[in-house]
Amino acid sequence: MVVAPPPPPPPAPEPGSDPARHASLKAILMAVPSGDTRVDPEARPERQRVRSAVAALAADAVGGGLPARWDLLAGTRWPAAAPASEVSLYEVAATVSAPVRFEVDNPYPEHRAYPSPRAKFPVRLVAQEGGVGRFPRPEAGDALGVPGGGGDGGGGDHIRTFALPDALPSFYGPLRTVLTGLETGHVLASLALLGRALGRPLSVAGPSGATEAWAGPLPGAAVPGYVMTPEPQGPQSPQSSPVPSPDPGGTLSPVAAPSAGSGGTTWNQVVWARNSGRAPRGVSGFTGAHRPAPAALWHAALNTLAGSGRGLGTLLPARSGLGLFCWVREVEGVADGCYEIGFDGTARRVGELGAARGALLVDSAAAPGLAFELDACNLVWLVTADLPAACRTSDAPAPRVAADLLAAAGWTAQHLSYAMAAHGLFARPLRSYDAEVAATALGLGPDRVPVYQLACGPNRFTEPGLDVRHFPGGSA
Repeated sequence: MVVAPPPPPPPAPEPGSDPARHASLKAILMAVPSGDTRVDPEARPERQRVRSAVAALAADAVGGGLPARWDLLAGTRWPAAAPASEVSLYEVAATVSAPVRFEVDNPYPEHRAYPSPRAKFPVRLVAQEGGVGRFPRPEAGDALGVPGGGGDGGGGDHIRTFALPDALPSFYGPLRTVLTGLETGHVLASLALLGRALGRPLSVAGPSGATEAWAGPLPGAAVPGYVMTPEPQGPQSPQSSPVPSPDPGGTLSPVAAPSAGSGGTTWNQVVWARNSGRAPRGVSGFTGAHRPAPAALWHAALNTLAGSGRGLGTLLPARSGLGLFCWVREVEGVADGCYEIGFDGTARRVGELGAARGALLVDSAAAPGLAFELDACNLVWLVTADLPAACRTSDAPAPRVAADLLAAAGWTAQHLSYAMAAHGLFARPLRSYDAEVAATALGLGPDRVPVYQLACGPNRFTEPGLDVRHFPGGSA
């Protein structure tokens, strides 16, 4: 009697091919608000002016109490790094966290070095040096003691982030986690870039490993974020080599990187100029001036992306799961259309402009009181996530994978925001849209989802702004 051999074992699943994990990750990344984001009691005009005036006075006092190093940023050309310095990590954290200006006619008046939904700034910082931890902002509990050690940063000098998603309005619902994750990336990138501009370059060393044991109460539930540690000092420059750029026909050709600080722009001016767009009073969103942009803008953006891996550290694998597209309109020397962008600074034209309008669920024609004037934007960037690729880079649970993806997306957007500001354009982060509708409009496959948008163009309106930067020994 011949015994048949046992059937071969089923093939091992491809790495990253767990459908349940994909579904969980997709649900997190594509969260939508649970309420109407247009209804915000804080934006009522009758409350706005008094609240803004009082807040501006408070910001002036806060700015005066922080050791933000605007003086050093004023001496460093964008996008160059400063020579190694004795600037403390607390000063770096304070520069990122300090108020830059208050726009008194804006319902969300405080502006810092990075954007935040409704200017709520749910991501906070702790700087630890010599075993002593300090909060750079009083609303985070500056008087609270922070225990040494904890997280992947160990007991050494570092800056770590934590988040308070409950600081965002309740109508965002599950989107609060997404917005907080994206802002974390903006903050990490600001620490890396401004730290470099201050002569204290930093790199992401890993996630903060445990919920800190605070010496006093904090509002809401603090969510651990990431640890940044000082980089070894060296001569490396963030913009050191040419990157390929498309000619008007969409093929790749080499373009020399602009010299550091071309046009005389300093980091201090770039931080001041960074904004998320403006609209007429009573309207939320952004409108633009409908004018062409110079070729230097496109080249600077691609060179910025080519150098954006520096400092990303342990988040580099997460970024490999992201894709990047850009719709280009009226940029000198670049054909209008949709481009697929590489993080090495390459660009390939893959389509027309039509899908850009459908990539947002809400526009001014459909929702009175909102203005998302994409037609006035020269560049509209879209970050996507490849779910299988993201799962292959990490065997962590879906929430951890999502957090890393969102942080890497915010990191990328912050780099681009500074490049846009250096050339006089706003950079408006957009996430309050229906990602399912956006994915359909863009023809994305089921395993690739939109994560973030950044709409960039010249402002049509300007806001009166109160400069609350305080320079050591003088004024701004």
